[in-house]
Amino acid sequence: MEPAVSVFKKYLGLIILGVFFLVLYQIISSPMVTTVTGVGSVSSPAKTATITFSLSSSKDNPREASNEVISNVTKVKETLKTSGIPESDIYESQVTIYPASAIKEGASGFQATSSMGIKTTQLNNLNGIITTLYGLGAVVVTQPVLEVGDKEALEKEAYALALKDAKKKANTIALKNLKFLKKIVLIQETTSPTTSTVTSKLDTVSQLEKNLPADTGVIKVSKVLTVGYKMW
Repeated sequence: MEPAVSVFKKYLGLIILGVFFLVLYQIISSPMVTTVTGVGSVSSPAKTATITFSLSSSKDNPREASNEVISNVTKVKETLKTSGIPESDIYESQVTIYPASAIKEGASGFQATSSMGIKTTQLNNLNGIITTLYGLGAVVVTQPVLEVGDKEALEKEAYALALKDAKKKANTIALKNLKFLKKIVLIQETTSPTTSTVTSKLDTVSQLEKNLPADTGVIKVSKVLTVGYKMW
């Protein structure tokens, strides 16, 4: 028979081992659950700008109204091409004709309209282009919509930065709570609206320091990630 001390040590070892596995099971089966928010933003100079506008004419005769709009469309296209905008980047809609009374009660005659748009890389001349369009009879000229060459690449970069920010915050929480294992169990993405800016003159310190030209456009893409973690 084994000595009583040896038996005691054997059972004590089994008890300690059992307690260890019980504690380990509790830790594994009851992880700490936390959620962090990561934010990532990237900016890039705009590559192109899109401007839309309308041409309109009011005449007593519908044909005269239509002909005047068609003539103005041709004039606008020729002027834009002369300024360096290729015809492939100029688009137009069909001329629409309707009674003037449909717009204003009691009005007589007919009104013809056509919508046009341009895409240009002349970001330092947007004000000049808009002024030219108004001078050629354009109405309702929209604010330029700026675009980057590869928005998808910007979004991926913003996503990576947001995830990096979330991981950094999660590491801080884990260290504070003595958790050494982490697992991502949830990622919810929120894309903030893309913002763009166009400055009409050198009025910012950053422009002066970087020697950026006036009317330089900047596109900013931001992403917000809600990341859920289990920690042990």
